[in-house]
Amino acid sequence: MFRSLRPFLTIAKTTWLEAIQQPVAFLTALASVVLTLMVPIFQFHHFGEEGRLARDSGLSCLLLGGLVLAVGAAGRSVAREIEGGTAAAAIGKPVSRSVFLVAKWVGIFGVTLFFGVAQTAATLIAERSSSHAVIVGDVPAQMLDVLSLLLALGLVALSLLLAAFFNWALRKRFGVMAFAGLVLSQLLAVAVTEWKNPFVPLNLRVLPAAVLILAVLAVFASLAAALAARFRTGTILAVCTGVLLLGLAGDTLFGTAGAFSLRGIGSGVLPDLQNFWLSDAVARGGRISSGYLLEALLHAAVLCVLFLTAGCLLFRNRDLG
Repeated sequence: MFRSLRPFLTIAKTTWLEAIQQPVAFLTALASVVLTLMVPIFQFHHFGEEGRLARDSGLSCLLLGGLVLAVGAAGRSVAREIEGGTAAAAIGKPVSRSVFLVAKWVGIFGVTLFFGVAQTAATLIAERSSSHAVIVGDVPAQMLDVLSLLLALGLVALSLLLAAFFNWALRKRFGVMAFAGLVLSQLLAVAVTEWKNPFVPLNLRVLPAAVLILAVLAVFASLAAALAARFRTGTILAVCTGVLLLGLAGDTLFGTAGAFSLRGIGSGVLPDLQNFWLSDAVARGGRISSGYLLEALLHAAVLCVLFLTAGCLLFRNRDLG
């Protein structure tokens, strides 16, 4: 086991670096963060709660953007390496096929987790910066925190400029530097806005909801890695999209299914995304209990083990050329 640990970490790190420097990965993360920060500017309805549109939009971008990153990284780092013969060179003593596939999954989810930190920070800023009711003198008014939004967007632009400079001066990888700069820019924006405006605290009740979405993305990353052992990127994307749609309709399709019926088996294998999408649970001051969070994370871990086990079985007899 200890002999396999170092190659395992090396494969995971290499997968993470290769995935994070891909232009599509950075563009997906950049688009998600910028769109989330722009929501308060174009918000015309509160939907019953101030900041709810920004919060729901940010969590939606986290789910969809993370899914695109997971599927794309699996197609490039697993399927393409198997077809190109790179996997055959990496697999051998003490690296087995199972260790190779699980390490690939760790690297793929690492990219998704990195993106999730930036997207969650952007969601916190966008929600607090949304229009809020205030009293100016004796007149009620709506106030938009433009300075926080400009700070967050300005730090994104600054991170791009710094990434370009490091690439030009020090020959650093632009994709890696830009992605890392995007994450750091949003964390810095959160810290500065919290320090400068402590009277409107961040809605930290969003964090458990974001953690549950990251758990779903870990499941999709394991499914994508398992499918990549046999199929190409297009097939992986189609299957993951189908699982996403079935998961969103899980309560309707499998809610009344018997335990040993075909629908009952499907409800146990397919992730019910309604158990992980709890944006409504944090609306109007609501909270997600720690007990529910732990149970959902355990459920996601079981699904990850299930999909990775299936992937190892698919990968066992695959001809590596």
